[in-house]
Amino acid sequence: MRPIHAVVIDTSVFADYFFFFPGNPERHKRARAVLDKLSDLDLPVYEPFLFEVELRAVLVRRIDPRNVLDILNTILEYINVIDEKLVHDKAAEIALLTGCRAVDAYYIATTKHVDAILITNDRTMRDNALKSGIEAYYLLNNKDYRTLISKLP
Repeated sequence: MRPIHAVVIDTSVFADYFFFFPGNPERHKRARAVLDKLSDLDLPVYEPFLFEVELRAVLVRRIDPRNVLDILNTILEYINVIDEKLVHDKAAEIALLTGCRAVDAYYIATTKHVDAILITNDRTMRDNALKSGIEAYYLLNNKDYRTLISKLP
């Protein structure tokens, strides 16, 4: 396994960081552990252009819109957003290869574009990323989680 030099983090991980889902405390616990560890490291974090809109939509379901904007502005200080023009063709290829949702194709294409790893709490996204030749980790899979944690310095 190659060392991690950059990451793309799916919105599902951010949602699980901020929200506690009764009946599945591991979602929250693992998202917090990974994001807290990543915040201590000097690894660049990349997101596709639609990240901001998707995260707004997810957070506003449970958080006051004014607080969502504060959270989002803080997060955006620490990530690099990749313009749609840079990944459109890759996303289109990935959609044809996997049949995945369009939003997932953009996350996977962004990961390919910056030669990063993908971290997600969405098993289908991880599976499609693997089909696309991407190193991806599904935090709710015990093996994926342990492997990712062991790779983080």
